[in-house]
Amino acid sequence: MAFQSNTGSEEDVGELFSDCFWEIKGYKQVVQRIDDGARLTDGLAQMLSERAELEMKYAKGLKQWSRKWEDAVNKSPEYGTLENSLKALTVEANETADIHNDIRSKINGGLLESIKHWKNSNYQKAFVKWKQTAAAQEGFDKAQRPWAKRFIKVEKAKKAYHLATRTLEQYKQQLELYESDPMTATDQIRKMKDKISKAESESDKTRDKYKDRLNELDMANQQYINEMTVEFEKCQAMEKLRMEFFAKTLTDYLGHVDISENPRLRSSFQNIQHGINGLSPDEDLKRYADTRGTGMDMNWPTFTEYDEADSYPPIGRMAMKDTEPEASHYPVYSDPPAKKNPFNGFEDGDSEWGDTLPTAHHAPVPPTSEVKVMAMFDYTGAEADELSFKEGDLLVQLDEEDENGWCRGRYQGVEGLYPASYVQRVK
Repeated sequence: MAFQSNTGSEEDVGELFSDCFWEIKGYKQVVQRIDDGARLTDGLAQMLSERAELEMKYAKGLKQWSRKWEDAVNKSPEYGTLENSLKALTVEANETADIHNDIRSKINGGLLESIKHWKNSNYQKAFVKWKQTAAAQEGFDKAQRPWAKRFIKVEKAKKAYHLATRTLEQYKQQLELYESDPMTATDQIRKMKDKISKAESESDKTRDKYKDRLNELDMANQQYINEMTVEFEKCQAMEKLRMEFFAKTLTDYLGHVDISENPRLRSSFQNIQHGINGLSPDEDLKRYADTRGTGMDMNWPTFTEYDEADSYPPIGRMAMKDTEPEASHYPVYSDPPAKKNPFNGFEDGDSEWGDTLPTAHHAPVPPTSEVKVMAMFDYTGAEADELSFKEGDLLVQLDEEDENGWCRGRYQGVEGLYPASYVQRVK
């Protein structure tokens, strides 16, 4: 919203804005930070949601792997302590899967709910803006409007004085040309001197008015600084709340995913902890104030003598359109292409494992048969062709499990795919 003068005859001064907080509309980047905070909160939620999904997929893969190879070891000719060692690998995988399922539950049930609640408590929508953004915009507008009107008057008075001074200098130069030319009529010289006299009077008058306007602005500066500082500190306080909440959320997140007792993971988690311990909202806010807010230096207007080398663009209408910031982009993860297990068994007569290893607990189902199975876990289909069901629900298995661990079945009259490891056959 551009500031307008009190009288309709005054034009707005164009291009008076800059990145300096104290100049007209210079606070817009501070207001924009409120909208940025809401977008960053959504981004954090998306980031953690994708991590929870990865934890679920990883845990599911570990459990499938554990069941498959536990059954394979049981049916193999391996024996003794080496057999126990191989079985221990499957036990570790199953326990690790439980850990990662627990991480997923804590992220979905704790962190994401906390983020949602915090955002709803600190950002309320009002038409197309957040109420907090609108309130900050209104507060800065109100604080700046009286000072901005005086500033515009200073710019107009400055331009008028410099224009009058330039006109006076031009008349004096013309008079010198007339007086140096013997062919110039006496009447022309007299008229030029009259113009010079009037121009001198106009220059003095505009000069006095320019100084008066500067004095008025100087007297308003301190009140302007005080009121703008009050509004700025409100925005700083809101941003500090966001930064502290993010720091707490990241700390809680680390507490959930940190399994750094594993020596291979300890180093990477310590690096994350070091980064979180280094968070300092007060230090960051102080740096922000010095570079974007009340700590910035201001080149307050001072009296400037006319300089013939200066050029003055025509006065235009002030207009600053709100710039829609670019939306934050967060990476979207996708599953890697399915790979064949290189340990896919041997033909009859070969040594070691014997026949191709079946998937644990899921006997082949003839294509034409229908077998009742019961869900052991909740599952929400991620794709349009997948079924969704709850623990304890009964499904009909239509096809045998494929090489990727999926079955085709029917639930409540709808056919689709589901992970074979999530169900067990009903006896």
